[in-house]
Amino acid sequence: MNITDEYDHLAPKLIGKKEGTFAYYTVRDRWPKIVTSLVDQLARRRAELIEQYGTGVERDIADILEKFAKLRYEIMTDKALCNLCEDRLDGRKWREMLNDMRTGIMPNDTEELTYFKGPWLFVECFLYRYIYSAFLITNHLGQMDYFEESKKKNFMDHLPQIEESAAFLMKISAKDAPVHELFGINTILKSSLWGNRADMSLTGGDDHTMKMSSIAASSKLADYVLIDDVNELICKVLGPLQINEKKLKNRRVDIVLDNAGVELAGDLVLAEFLLARGFADKVIVHGKAIPWFVSDTTENDFNWTVDQLKEAGPESTKFGEQLKKRIENMEIIFKCDLFWISPHPYYIMEKEAPELFEELTSSSLLIFKGDLNYRKLVGDRDWDLDTSFKTACRGFAPCPFFALRTLKAETVAGLSAASIDKLLAKFDEDNSWMTSGENS
Repeated sequence: MNITDEYDHLAPKLIGKKEGTFAYYTVRDRWPKIVTSLVDQLARRRAELIEQYGTGVERDIADILEKFAKLRYEIMTDKALCNLCEDRLDGRKWREMLNDMRTGIMPNDTEELTYFKGPWLFVECFLYRYIYSAFLITNHLGQMDYFEESKKKNFMDHLPQIEESAAFLMKISAKDAPVHELFGINTILKSSLWGNRADMSLTGGDDHTMKMSSIAASSKLADYVLIDDVNELICKVLGPLQINEKKLKNRRVDIVLDNAGVELAGDLVLAEFLLARGFADKVIVHGKAIPWFVSDTTENDFNWTVDQLKEAGPESTKFGEQLKKRIENMEIIFKCDLFWISPHPYYIMEKEAPELFEELTSSSLLIFKGDLNYRKLVGDRDWDLDTSFKTACRGFAPCPFFALRTLKAETVAGLSAASIDKLLAKFDEDNSWMTSGENS
């Protein structure tokens, strides 16, 4: 694993020790809050878990609570990251990465790998892997999705918005719809983008109900879009895919998912639209192998969401049934490579996950959803705003790719001079626009 390189001087990695930054606020406030919410959940569900697993689960709960009390203290007092105590899944790999980071992380040898001083992305990924480990080594709770309740609630809180999206999809994707095949793609993509606003990790798991449907937001929030390459995507990628001059039957689109709940519903709308309107023959959706960053999509979330679409209304019911047929016919496939839960920037995917990288080279289009994927694309660095996106991605390009992201971290590249001037006029030196989730 590369620890340092010339880009550390050009665009330093984001770290949590710089007061006033969102990374600092995240380490100081958000992470302890997330750990506390898990403690509260276990306390609240104790009787339910005892009824489900027997009194033996009390020892598991006590062990987890002890670990989380220590974890919260260590975060708040900036202690060094500990080792994982198990080898399952990617546990051994994490010990290797931790050792590498401890010996090569800093420009000098005077600081340890701690919660505030370590690279924000690396430490944040470690935090969620440590939480998973605490459950994994118990006798009864190793398969528990401790973020499941908040993800399901997010879905149920947005049933009207989901039904509106499904109705729009069913109308424009019907075989007899009197529209050109490219009609609606802008709306569908922007809808998938603005679904990313309902991010539970941003609130520590608290409710974050969108007041406006993502379909409505696709047109009403146009002024908040800082970089809009949809027309270029249509001309260079989606148009040729739909025209399909060579009559290919293996056109593949990959979507690297972000949050479950209403955002996942919107991403499934996007997947179905691409298939129904002839842009792809197969859509691969990539999720997380374990509970991750509070609200990220796991396979269970994916399956549950498809089943629960019927709760949103009649159009969503039709949509859900169509998705089940797609899944049965392997036109929509869920995958969860371990690379997606690693702390690695994507430019080293070819080295760290060569099989995944090779698979993606056969994709016609790769769509990255959300802030975490964007952070990994650009290496979670403090780029100058006018640095080209291509430069920030450091050569990563297994196939044509596109990022749909609302800003929730202080890293962005590829802004035009006009966008930068607009932001400076509105915010001056205030960087809150980079972390509010209001801009994309």
